[in-house]
Amino acid sequence: MKRNPAPFLVLVLMALSLATGCTVPQGVGTPTPAPTQTVTTIPPSPAVTVPPGPVVTVPPAYAVAIQVTRNPNTAFPYITVAFRGGYGQYILQRITVTVARSDGLISQKVIPQSGENQYSVGDSVSITGTTGTDEVAVVATLNGVDYKIYDEFLTYGASP
Repeated sequence: MKRNPAPFLVLVLMALSLATGCTVPQGVGTPTPAPTQTVTTIPPSPAVTVPPGPVVTVPPAYAVAIQVTRNPNTAFPYITVAFRGGYGQYILQRITVTVARSDGLISQKVIPQSGENQYSVGDSVSITGTTGTDEVAVVATLNGVDYKIYDEFLTYGASP
């Protein structure tokens, strides 16, 4: 009776390939994690304040639009600010959102850019609010100049 060596050779090759995989030095061949974009959060503190001054009308050639919404769920009363586009989209450097909550805490976040060093429609940030009346201020930085484009008191349960 004649034996077939093929199954034996397959097992030997599998064992050798597994054994060689275990001898690779640590750190060689491991993929580098992709960089992630982080949201800049300034912890609530007395040093953070709502930007002073009135809302400024940006020149029409540099206009940008935002949308401010509140979550109607009282368990999660967050406030979301989203970038909605505009003529100034390509010179927009930063959008800073400040929320002064009715309980005295002030939070500030910068909306992260999802495009290649620019904002895309839909880029947004959420900040936890209260079920009371919170002040929301938004400052857009265009060509190095800060413009306060939004400053409203949002009462929970009312439309912004």
